[in-house]
Amino acid sequence: MIQNITILKPIVTEKALASQQTQDKYAFWVSPNTTKGQIEAAFKIVFGIKPLAVNTVILKGKNKTDWKKRKPIKKSDRKKAIITVPKNTKIELLKLNTK
Repeated sequence: MIQNITILKPIVTEKALASQQTQDKYAFWVSPNTTKGQIEAAFKIVFGIKPLAVNTVILKGKNKTDWKKRKPIKKSDRKKAIITVPKNTKIELLKLNTK
């Protein structure tokens, strides 16, 4: 069913951590060619939690310039998945201990 690695890594930013604590939403970088159903199935297998909703965003890659070679560089496109879990359900692997 899941042939390649669907969920690549979690997104750890201030905005993502705030949405984890207040709205029970977790953000992950995922493979660009996966569907919402595949992301949901992979999340359920990895974390053992059935998500309420899966939202995806495709972020277009930027055009940069390599000034040493004087050539443009196209950064690759990325796909972000925002997964909503049931209330008061926390994923312990993504919890940061702050003092």
